Amino acid sequence: MGKKLLMMLLCLGLVFGMLAGCGGTEGGSGSDTEEGGGDSEDPDAEKEEPVSLRAVMFGSAGDRNTEFFENEFHDRVLEELNIDMKIEFLPWGSEDQVGTMLASGEKFAFYSAITRPNFANWGKSGFFATIDEEMIEELAPAYLEARMDYGFETSKYQGDIVVLPVGAIAYSGVLDNFVIRNDILNKVGWDVSEIENYDDLVEAVKAVKAEYPDMEILYNMDHIGKGLECVYAPNGEIFQNDRLASIVAFNLADPESDEVISWLESDYFGELCKILEDWYAMGFTEPDQLIDYTIYENAWQSGNCLMGAGALDRIYKHTELNNYNGGDEDIQYLSLDDGPTVLVKDYDWGWSISAEDQENVEHWLRFFNWMYESKENYMFCLYGVEGEDYTLSEAGVPQPITKDEFFASWMHRTLFYEPLSPEEYDEAEIEEYMNMDKTAIISKTSGFVFDSTPVEVESSAISTIVTEKVQPIAFGFGNYEEDFPAVLEELKAAGLDKYIEEYQRQFSEFMANK
Repeated sequence: MGKKLLMMLLCLGLVFGMLAGCGGTEGGSGSDTEEGGGDSEDPDAEKEEPVSLRAVMFGSAGDRNTEFFENEFHDRVLEELNIDMKIEFLPWGSEDQVGTMLASGEKFAFYSAITRPNFANWGKSGFFATIDEEMIEELAPAYLEARMDYGFETSKYQGDIVVLPVGAIAYSGVLDNFVIRNDILNKVGWDVSEIENYDDLVEAVKAVKAEYPDMEILYNMDHIGKGLECVYAPNGEIFQNDRLASIVAFNLADPESDEVISWLESDYFGELCKILEDWYAMGFTEPDQLIDYTIYENAWQSGNCLMGAGALDRIYKHTELNNYNGGDEDIQYLSLDDGPTVLVKDYDWGWSISAEDQENVEHWLRFFNWMYESKENYMFCLYGVEGEDYTLSEAGVPQPITKDEFFASWMHRTLFYEPLSPEEYDEAEIEEYMNMDKTAIISKTSGFVFDSTPVEVESSAISTIVTEKVQPIAFGFGNYEEDFPAVLEELKAAGLDKYIEEYQRQFSEFMANK
């Protein structure tokens, strides 16, 4: 009997155990669940509401990038960050529209740069969210690592970080000399290594013009002033002025001076005008360059242009134009002097966040950290889907398939993930490029933004005269000696002296407080 009883008790225990297990499966909680154990999640648990973010880029919305941002990109960011991100495009030149959006209190992040003309007015109006550096260190360590040695000194307004700079390449030497087609020079008996001074350059260009009369000589003409600096300013001056007809300039060779140069009244401007008059007379330039600069940019991109304002902030040799026409162009950097390059800021453009979106700064930092958290994420954001939007060359260089732009690679690219390939460039070139910013002059104007509000009327009147009357002379299409004195009188009557005085006051104050 004892054995039978024992067997009955064992059977009953087994049955009750099975029933208990079934009950737990059908809706009850087993002991593991009650104690917080087990791997399964409650399917009825509520997920946290996604954070809605809106990004506004300058550029063009095409079929493919629109599809990408609405689908593959949106879904990954939602899944991995719980961020519901909307991407919008505005055409380049739509800064006034961005200003209207900021003034109306819209929540969004947008392309921004501290040197843009509207920046001071937006900053003064309190339109920018501020970004705490400690928060960046806490929430975006991968972003900081990908930015390499660059910091935030050139992305502040009145001491606060208001631009989140992206990318990490060499940034000094922007538009400071010439970029030139050495393969074309070779066809007419010249090589870029033989151009040692201004006279050599003129002779080489004349040879190209004689052999290829229909070829355009110059693109990006409005920015070539720095390339000719050693000709019109032979005493070692290093100017910072954005365009041929800038209103003010600074001599960066004297880093302690707070002098604001009235550029249009300077002898330097007069000498530059005369040089470009000679270029026009020799057939190097054409008046259409004042009207439609895209003609000449298109000529450059199609391989039918000799040179333009260039920058040492990239390596030009080898294959820069191959993305356009698949040729074998040998494009090189040409400097007529051996002076140092200048570092104005350590990013091309960055991202600012509207003040109304201040509460979401931490989520924006989470996103940019995610973008740079892995090479996979980085390539995805900049180039799209591999095999559909881009392929990789044997050297590992992205080769776009679609013409649509995603997160602009020129802006977001970092050497942390895209180091220069020794298969594509000589080691000496790479070494020069990687160390360029270390030997550059840091511009004393870095972080300064002129507020034109006190001279708004004068600024508007001067701008109109510059566009209509100064630019043709500055480009060499007039006669400086005969035409400019009367134009200068008009500028004076429009308030040029008051404008320069206010500029000087603000810059002196800036220098005193550095």
